[in-house]
Amino acid sequence: MPASFPFTTPRSLDDEPEAQELLASGGSVVPASMGPITIWLALSYAACRQVLTDPRFSREEATRPGGPVTIPSGANPLVLTSMEGRKHARTRKLVAAAFSPRMVATLEPRVQAIVDSLLDAGPTDLVAGLCVPLPTTVICELLGAPYSDAPDIRRWTGRLMTARLTPDELREAEHDMQGYLADLVEFKRLQPDDKLITALVAVHDEGGHLTSAELLANLQLLLAAGHDTTVNQLGNSLLTLLRHPAEMRRLIDSPALIDTAVDELLRFSRLMAATLPRVTTEAVELDGVRLDAGAAVLPIISAANRDPSVFPDPDRLDLGRADAAPLAMGFGPHYCLGAQLAKLELRVALTSVLKRFPGLRLAVDESELTYRMETNVRALVSLPVAW
Repeated sequence: MPASFPFTTPRSLDDEPEAQELLASGGSVVPASMGPITIWLALSYAACRQVLTDPRFSREEATRPGGPVTIPSGANPLVLTSMEGRKHARTRKLVAAAFSPRMVATLEPRVQAIVDSLLDAGPTDLVAGLCVPLPTTVICELLGAPYSDAPDIRRWTGRLMTARLTPDELREAEHDMQGYLADLVEFKRLQPDDKLITALVAVHDEGGHLTSAELLANLQLLLAAGHDTTVNQLGNSLLTLLRHPAEMRRLIDSPALIDTAVDELLRFSRLMAATLPRVTTEAVELDGVRLDAGAAVLPIISAANRDPSVFPDPDRLDLGRADAAPLAMGFGPHYCLGAQLAKLELRVALTSVLKRFPGLRLAVDESELTYRMETNVRALVSLPVAW
């Protein structure tokens, strides 16, 4: 049987068995059906890295009408993740300073204070008590959005991250969030601050490279994607640790492992099967397979992160592993802009939870855990714990 995507993997699994079986059978690049279109799945670490770095695999082409779509809001041609070349470089430069390692390092005391405050409440559900409020608070503060608006921001984000939005539903979701952002932009013009929205508004108003439509679309991207992936990765990482008590104890006893532990959890604990699709701009060879111009290609990062040619014994969680960088945050020119911030939040949250609650355990049978099914990411609804 030919492969098909999306895979049917249960949300509860840390891995993606269908993808790993395809890779194990010798198919580092295989054709598959994705609804009515044929798409090539890049499965090996080498193939995924090439797709993510080779300019012949175009994000811009993938956003054109009829292109491959895995999440409707990700096909917006105005956002940074859809741009290429000089336009991408200019736009990314406008926002990259706020996410530089130096700037992120200055946020660590504030992130620690937020985590401490949340853990002081002794949360019995780590999703509601930690995983949601931490990244939401941080992104609101970074951009300069009032945290009192967080319930609306979470609701709009949930709709935008839905995998099966109709065009009308997508327009409505974007209209609601961008309407809110347009009002916030006007407020920042009247009362500027030192936050990112004010900085981007100033660049726009001074004749910079962002149009009004691009400004609102990219603020939407930063506000929504800038916290939702961390919400879910933190929940998945905590569950993975609970499933591997020996490794959790190892981290409790050796907290200096936290940097490699975060990378290993990003590798091991699947957030999503694939990153955004590309389309080839010319004939190209991908890991020994010739693709014609106009071929749709999907990097299956969940398989790449378990590629045994790069990660020895890939199905074993090893919080001291330092073999190679996982592709969970992407690679190349579209490497996740907020990667350093996300890693900071994961590092502080995991260290603090394990230090505060070394006896952490699930408060329900694992079979009772549920996941949001409307999104492409593994997103726990709740994570009840005791200690």
